[in-house]
Amino acid sequence: MIMSNPKNNSVLRIEMLGDFVVYYGGTTVSVGKNAGAKFKSLLQMLVLAKDKGVTREEIIDSLYEADDMANVGNSLNNLIYQARGHIGRSKLPEGCEIIKSAGKYYWKSEIPTVTDVDMFIEALERASDSENTAECEKALAEALAIYKGDLLPTTTESWAEQMRVALRDHFLRAVHDMADILREKKDTSSLVKLYSEAYSVCNGDPEAVLSSSLINALIDTGDTASALRQYDKAVRRFQSQGRGHIPEKLEACASRLSFDQDHISSADLQSELLHIARTEASEDAPPDGAFYCNYPSFIDAVKLVRRNNPRDKRPATLMLVTLVDYAGRPMKSEVKRKRYSEELEQAVRVALRVGDSFTRHDESGFLVLLPGADEENAAAIYDRITRVFRASAGTNAGLRYRKLDLSSI
Repeated sequence: MIMSNPKNNSVLRIEMLGDFVVYYGGTTVSVGKNAGAKFKSLLQMLVLAKDKGVTREEIIDSLYEADDMANVGNSLNNLIYQARGHIGRSKLPEGCEIIKSAGKYYWKSEIPTVTDVDMFIEALERASDSENTAECEKALAEALAIYKGDLLPTTTESWAEQMRVALRDHFLRAVHDMADILREKKDTSSLVKLYSEAYSVCNGDPEAVLSSSLINALIDTGDTASALRQYDKAVRRFQSQGRGHIPEKLEACASRLSFDQDHISSADLQSELLHIARTEASEDAPPDGAFYCNYPSFIDAVKLVRRNNPRDKRPATLMLVTLVDYAGRPMKSEVKRKRYSEELEQAVRVALRVGDSFTRHDESGFLVLLPGADEENAAAIYDRITRVFRASAGTNAGLRYRKLDLSSI
């Protein structure tokens, strides 16, 4: 980062972890309030690049990869011109500007510019270089406190995603390094707090690393009831993402929870039974409508219905309801699929009976269990789901279904 000798002790502080905020003189500064997303991305790129600068080609590759390449040159020139205007009109101190030197663009400031990304990395380096556990723990605690969320979560360009993934990996390593220290000290309560906060900061846990660690930490403290609730929450989160099978780390937690049930006191067991009886599988589920289950629970329910068939003699139908586009083809647009999937979930919940249950099968469909319904009843129920869905989703999306008579297998 090109930086002249500071004229005073003021500092320009920029936060990018979890949000993008600029501070100067102890207050926030609005930079390019009405500017487009490309301006903010350009500013963020230049600040993060520091004295390495960013070439014209790097900016084009990062910000214009989806644009018409014939007009990119003029678009970039216009972006630089407008960016300088936005910075000049802001309440940033004089001397803050975008300059070009030796074919690269730089962020220049007459006063020191400090980012939370730099502070995070610097704290991690101190932790790595520390000669004793106390110093390492202090530096790790500083780093974890700085990391308030992923880097620039609203920025979708590839350059940001690459840095986002790298910084998330640094954060997870710091969490596990701190966890090792806490385990050595046998500080299980702080370990639970560490994983709880890390799980909250990371809006997503694709491999169940944090959720499984939190569950195991809760088990270690003897709070099996909270561990069970965290396990159910984690499984439901994976199902909401359209993943049919839960990660192995969560399956290992389930095995450990099943063994630890023998060590729960009678009072704890009574409390947990009451919690199970009173709590819906989905925390925000309404009291009426069908019952949403996580995928493993739904599969167990299907197996139980099949086992009861010889005695019950009632029909039971398993149905798969899937989203399609207006032409009846699989829906390819991720944005549309997400939107209409939410509409479908609500339609299924409302259209079914209180005694019916359903779960997410994948990104486009839901499995429905209909005890007491034969195939004719199932067709009528599908028609009801379709009517409710079309009332909210319109005609740009449709449904198709498959059904299976469970009493016939």
